[in-house]
Amino acid sequence: MEDRQERRGFVITVGVKDEVAGGSMITLMIATPLKRGDIQGGSPIPKPERYRSSSTGAAAVSEAIDRAKNAIDDALAPRDPFGD
Repeated sequence: MEDRQERRGFVITVGVKDEVAGGSMITLMIATPLKRGDIQGGSPIPKPERYRSSSTGAAAVSEAIDRAKNAIDDALAPRDPFGD
């Protein structure tokens, strides 16, 4: 399962592969767009991050997207108290 979203000028790409034994492997990439959809690895995570999650499917994707959004917000500025 894969998802791609944008947050504050960064492109978040998440890949989730569910494992037979339960849980999933997550690949998370935060990149900056260059032009016409091309992307380049950038701050706050310059390379894909890979980790294991106890969640699967859509729940694992949502967890990874939230993790990326928090990393971007932490790197750029304090979070908007009104839920930007």
